[in-house]
Amino acid sequence: MRYGGQYVAVKKMALALDGLIRREYPGDHVEFVEMYTLAKRRSAAELAELMPKPVSIHDPVVRLRADLDDPTITEMDLPLHFTNIQRALQLARQLLAARDTPNKQIMLLTDGLPTAHFEGARLFMLYPPDPRTEDATMREAQACRRDGITLNIVLLPSWSQSEEDVRFAHRMAETTGGRVLFTGGADLDRFVVWDYVARRRSIIG
Repeated sequence: MRYGGQYVAVKKMALALDGLIRREYPGDHVEFVEMYTLAKRRSAAELAELMPKPVSIHDPVVRLRADLDDPTITEMDLPLHFTNIQRALQLARQLLAARDTPNKQIMLLTDGLPTAHFEGARLFMLYPPDPRTEDATMREAQACRRDGITLNIVLLPSWSQSEEDVRFAHRMAETTGGRVLFTGGADLDRFVVWDYVARRRSIIG
């Protein structure tokens, strides 16, 4: 998301959605998860300060593994620019588990395929995207379905996006009965807010 200012549009969208819910739908609840090599819960107040993680490895092929059970390995020891959709979905699923609501949804914003995943405490960072990472990510999407969570994916435009990126996004969304949306840029915040209001009315209706 670092290219073309996409990260700015994403932050604007998140803040607009948070403001809408606080103002118009206080009975609703939204949480934010920052997705990178790991995933971290973020408050709305932190969003404005978030920046893309710097690319620290430029090799055309990367095959890295880190055992996060090792107390000597910290986040600062890791390259942080990989995309761990699996962990982001897992964390979002845990946050939703604490909410007593029949309408649980995840909105995942990404510009491509996952490039990191966990197997137990072992973190794998694999580029180009590897089927092993895709399989682990798909298993987490299936766990969302079992927990009654719908996955909606906003696939942001990227210079490196391919047909496989689009196909994988559709496979993940279809697993949970969700959708893939194609939008980005300056219209992202308006589109997501409009879509939230429209779908909320259709669910209530």
